[in-house]
Amino acid sequence: MTIFAAIVLAQTAIAAVDAGAVAEPSAPAPEGAAEAASATEAEVAHAPAVPGSVNITSDRSDYDNKEGVIMFDGHVALDALVRGEEYAMRADQMFVFLDGTNDMKRVVALGGVVVTNGFRVGSCEKAVYAKAANRVTMYGGDDGSKARLASEDPKQKGEVEGRKITFWLDSEQVEVEGSTVRLDAGRLEGDGNKGIKGIFGR
Repeated sequence: MTIFAAIVLAQTAIAAVDAGAVAEPSAPAPEGAAEAASATEAEVAHAPAVPGSVNITSDRSDYDNKEGVIMFDGHVALDALVRGEEYAMRADQMFVFLDGTNDMKRVVALGGVVVTNGFRVGSCEKAVYAKAANRVTMYGGDDGSKARLASEDPKQKGEVEGRKITFWLDSEQVEVEGSTVRLDAGRLEGDGNKGIKGIFGR
């Protein structure tokens, strides 16, 4: 999976690595082009994902070529399409770890993390995405706050909280430590498992 992006606009880093090259900041934009730049930035940041692609935007970014780590800091937004599954992550800070071929192997997101995958929405203080397993693990905070995973599907509402929540982007498997489950009371009669299924998969 190649990480795409190639421009820096309005002091927002849209960073990427492709075959080992780190994108350099663009030349200063011509006078009067601020509006166009802002629109282009939004289009790039939220454009439909290309299969196998990962788009990341942030206020700042730094690439350690020796360690194979990209650090993104400030309003970090990741949008991806992996193995047919779209997912997004938002966080204060994010570290992307690359393998020897500059393919992404792991992402660590820190601070105010929000993860979306279909109707599933997770929130936590730390999340780790492992590419090989297509798995996201969310952790609660040091202050005792818990990770949360909810279904926003109107037909299958429910949520689960725990110290640690692990789920797979392409399956219904979810593992929770220290869990609390809440279901929409309207779904408990006759077909009560829908709330659980909405959280754990589609």
